Amino acid sequence: MKLAVLCDDPDGPVLRHRVRAVASDLAAAGFDAVEYHAIPDRLAARLAAFRTLRDADVVLLVRKLFTWAEMRALRASAKRLVYDIDDAVMFRDPFRGRPVSHVRRRRFRHTVRSADLVTAGNDYLAGLATEDAPETRRLLAPTPVDTVRYSPGPSPHAGFRVGWIGSRATRGYLDLVVPGLAAFCAARRDAVVAVMADAPPSQLGDVRVEFVPWSEAGEAAFLRSLDAGLMPLSDDPFSRGKCGFKLLQYMACGVPAIASPVGVNADICDGGRTGVLAATPDDWAPSLERIAADPSAARAMAAAARTNVEERWSSRVLGPRFAAALAETARA
Repeated sequence: MKLAVLCDDPDGPVLRHRVRAVASDLAAAGFDAVEYHAIPDRLAARLAAFRTLRDADVVLLVRKLFTWAEMRALRASAKRLVYDIDDAVMFRDPFRGRPVSHVRRRRFRHTVRSADLVTAGNDYLAGLATEDAPETRRLLAPTPVDTVRYSPGPSPHAGFRVGWIGSRATRGYLDLVVPGLAAFCAARRDAVVAVMADAPPSQLGDVRVEFVPWSEAGEAAFLRSLDAGLMPLSDDPFSRGKCGFKLLQYMACGVPAIASPVGVNADICDGGRTGVLAATPDDWAPSLERIAADPSAARAMAAAARTNVEERWSSRVLGPRFAAALAETARA
């Protein structure tokens, strides 16, 4: 069978973690060919690209929302269509004005109604798909974690390293923790905030920051170097769709994690058993102090979190399920 993956960036993180990471599972499910197609910017080129998908047994459309006419053209060329979402694309992010977009929601509705299967990264996204297309099949498909690559390991260092990993698109969430980081670093002189991203954060002010440019090769080592990992989120329609992947990365590497109780984060942290939940801006500094003050308790929490990731969010568990759903759709 042949799988055609249609996406904005075939080499980006979404494809790297959600599709390329489960290549062996796709092969085991019967896909002897997987092709990646970047979505062209121009309409004429898009329509031409859609026509090249006719020989695929199933087309996997990742995140993209098309106009009604474009979606109709894609559906005419795709024998079977699966729509994959790991972000609340039907809303605007909180850094770009009002979250509700009637255009986005209308396009999302038409997309999920046109699909043979929707693979959603969490229950919130699956629920939105159900609301707009109750007849379309759905699969809960969290982003799988490669627990071999992301694993605990020795990383000796001085001081206390508080870490965040992200990108330009998500660094606005750091605004939520600036006061807490400032208070913690002022009280603990050996503390440093380590940031791995595609650009240095601009909002951390006088907080001691160590910036590490993101690289795939250096990502796991950076995560292992941390004493605590942060995942702040604002509580809004877009952010509730986040799938908690950076939180899972910290946990897979044996790093104690602190997160906002927004969306799937609360489930990943298991009510505080496998991660610390910081509900308000005032909670971040005490949460960091709790981890720093009791290293043995922090290590125990991190070990429980690692086990949870292996059992619920690992590629070993999620990869075969995702691949089987695509294969079943292709053969339907």
